[in-house]
Formats: sequence, C-alpha cells, structure tokens
Amino acid sequence: MSEKKLYFCDELNNVLSCFHDRIMSCCSGQIGPVYYEAYRGQKIDWDAFKQFKIDSFKLLNDEDIDKSPCKGCFFLREKRANDFISPKFNMINISHWTHCNCGCIYCARMLDSKGKIDLKPMKSQYYDMLPLLKQLYKHDLLDRDNLIACIQGGDISILKEFEPMVKEFLKNGVKRFYILSNNIIYQPIIKKLLDNNMVDYTTSLDCASRDLFYKLKRVDKFEDSVQNLRKYAKSKYSNGITVKYIVIEHLNDKKEEVKKFVNLMADIGIKNIEFMIDNKYVLFTDLDNNPLPSHYGDLYLYFKSLCEEKNINLRLWEKTEFILNKYALH
Repeated sequence: MSEKKLYFCDELNNVLSCFHDRIMSCCSGQIGPVYYEAYRGQKIDWDAFKQFKIDSFKLLNDEDIDKSPCKGCFFLREKRANDFISPKFNMINISHWTHCNCGCIYCARMLDSKGKIDLKPMKSQYYDMLPLLKQLYKHDLLDRDNLIACIQGGDISILKEFEPMVKEFLKNGVKRFYILSNNIIYQPIIKKLLDNNMVDYTTSLDCASRDLFYKLKRVDKFEDSVQNLRKYAKSKYSNGITVKYIVIEHLNDKKEEVKKFVNLMADIGIKNIEFMIDNKYVLFTDLDNNPLPSHYGDLYLYFKSLCEEKNINLRLWEKTEFILNKYALH
C-alpha cells in the first residue's frame, strides 16, 4: 500500500490575518482555514486556537484534501523532509476596519464601508486589535525575533489604534513593518520608521493632478497627499517608499497622465513605483470573454521606459503581471 502524499503550506504555517469579518490563515482573496468567523472581540480559547492550526495541517494529504478549504490553492506544495508546523506566526496582517477618509472608486471595501467617507480618527466598527495583539504575545503565538507586521485596510490615518499598535510591536521587538496608507494625513511615526529603515511604506496616488485625484478618490486632498510624500521622501531610507499607480479605464489610462505622474515622482524623489490594474476589475471580469483594454500593454511598456529614463524602479503587482503577460504582451 502506497504512503499518503503529504502537502504543506507556508502561508498556513507562518501568516495570521485579522480582517474585519474573520481571523484566518491566508491573506485577502485566498482560500484557507478560518480561525474565527465574524470575530467581534469575544474571548478566545487559545488551546483550541493552537490546535486548529495543527488540525488544518492534518488534512493536507491526498486522502483528506477534499475535507480541507485549502484544496486547489496555488500556495500548496509537496511536503519536504525539513518542514515542520511552527507554534508561532512570523507575519501578521492587520486589516480589521473599513472606515476611510477617502472613497476610491476602485476600493474593494466599498461594499463594507458603503462608500461613506469619515474624516476623524475612530475605532474599528468591528473589534479592537490592540487587546488581541497583546493576547497573541501573551500566548507566545508571534515570533518576537522575526515577525513582520503588516497594517493595511481602511486608511491608517483615521484608525485610533494605529500608533498604539505600532508602539506595541516595537516594544516586543518587531524590526520590520509593511504599512499601506492613502497618505492624506501625515504620520510622524511612519517618518521615524523610515528613518530607521524599518518599514516598507506603500501609498496609491494614481495620478498627478488635483482634478483627476478627485475623480478617482472623491476627496479634494491631492496637495495634502503630495506634500506628505515630499516629507517622507526626505527620510534617511526613502527607498522604503513605494507609490502605486492603479490604472482605471477612461480615467488615468492615457500616456500623458502616466508621463505627468512619473515626472512628479521623479521631482519628489520617489524611487519605487508599482503599476497595478484595478483589483475590482480583475476580480469581476471574465477576461477570457471580455478582453483587457487593448492599449494596456502599450501603456505599461511606455510606463516602463519613462521609469528607466528617470532611474525609477517600476514594479508590477503579481496579478497585474500575470494578466499583462497573458492578455496584453504578445
């Protein structure tokens, strides 16, 4: 009788994701075991929490995989001899709120926020993260030596817990952060993290003009965002900043807009740009039957050539790279 073929998943092993609607192993958009559905701050049975991870791995074999939510996931791979189930997570994704101070038309969370724009710092409508974070440390579930703390979701600027969470991580020895924000409100603590080479800071500007910014984000905050970028770009390790250009058909999908954007980034001193196709478009479009706009391939190549001229590193979001290679770059 042949032995069972065993599988392994580094995401399940290493990553804990705290979203507004669940606590789970995988990042947004992937399948995977869910520790808690609709978590709202209730008391957690930590022994059961730890056992859930072990039980999820027990299903990762060719006989039991049909019982696992991981079936068919591209993260799965064959188990190696040196693979082991870690009792700790070395990456935590925090995205437990949906309120924001702008209303980007491409935001995947518009259904959750109902398009409302909030201008003042407030608590998450779902649960407080700081008490949960302290409990995770208390029960030794976070790797103090190697943890990467990712904070992203609704804008960090109006999450009351943002700075206290960063300080809690720092108190526990975290040396690396990934923070995503819309950059409308300046955060001194981000500047400090940049000065100490402790953060990959990403924001989406998507254009180089006030009028277009308003059409894309529904708030008149273009100058605020640009001025804050200029402040962050003066950091000792400004290479930690990445500015996204999320392309939206009929709005910023023109070469003249791309040229203005790249010129602005060069003027500010930004060294990294990420080109991205609107995620909502990607999620809800059958590209095999509804072709990608024919000019997107040329637009990307033009973007790439401009960045090369300005000595700017142009990155591709992984889904964008896949889509461009499959449908636009022939």
